[in-house]
Amino acid sequence: MDSVIVQAPATTANLGPGFDSLGLALDLCNEIELALADETTVSVEGEGADRLPRNDAHLVLRSARTLADEHGVKAPGWRLRQRNAIPLARGLGSSSAAIVAGLVAADALFELGLSREDLLEVAAKIEGHPDNVAPALYGGLTVCCANERLCCLPLPPPDLKVVVAIPDFEVSTEAARKVMPREIPHGDGVHNVAHVAMTLAAFLDGRYEFLACGMLDKLHEPYRAHLVPGFERVREAALRSGAYGVCLSGSGPTVAAFADHYEKDIAAVMCQTFLEAGVQARTLILEPTAEGARVVHNT
Repeated sequence: MDSVIVQAPATTANLGPGFDSLGLALDLCNEIELALADETTVSVEGEGADRLPRNDAHLVLRSARTLADEHGVKAPGWRLRQRNAIPLARGLGSSSAAIVAGLVAADALFELGLSREDLLEVAAKIEGHPDNVAPALYGGLTVCCANERLCCLPLPPPDLKVVVAIPDFEVSTEAARKVMPREIPHGDGVHNVAHVAMTLAAFLDGRYEFLACGMLDKLHEPYRAHLVPGFERVREAALRSGAYGVCLSGSGPTVAAFADHYEKDIAAVMCQTFLEAGVQARTLILEPTAEGARVVHNT
């Protein structure tokens, strides 16, 4: 192939208690066009256009080159065109979309024929954890765990809307991880085991009224809440307005509310509650998608 166009979706990870294990693909996509070239050139449109690197440091290219190097193929340079709809550093998986898009594009360009399982292993190593890269790659609702090998079980997405309130500031994953303790009380671990089970059961059985209970977390949200002023009030306001469950999206600062009615009302009250906490936010009403990263055109 001379060039390939790949789309990769936004994702919301953790889903409350499922720290580093649960993720969900959303119908908001970045698109890349990648080709081999004598010299590397990069163009970016949309989100992050004013700040993403225009050289081999770009995450799409670093990921593509990682895969190429692992399989002994060489690229003198790349031509990358990127169109971004996913906000950067907001907890919606922008880096995972870049990683997965780069890997899928390189796999297609070099005709490596790798499985999704093979690509997931590489993606999780680059990202450091699988909760966003898995749904970006597979689509749908994904459950990941690791023993000797990383395991991922893709599940159908729930029939819900996801209202995301996106504050006008960033929280890096690195910063959000630094505030978490190295050890937690045994009771908090037991709490999260039960709540992950309840969250998955509610999604799979369509008993969404149990998400309000299931999505309560004790592993990461209590430690990250101060990074997102107004988070608890936004959660409570969204639940009162008809959301089934509310959680930080990934490491934040985006807050995700799951609903099948009153989505516009929920979006409005989330924005207003953030504003009362001194935070400007915008909202999107998204849908879970069964489509992961995919080649949409090649030449």
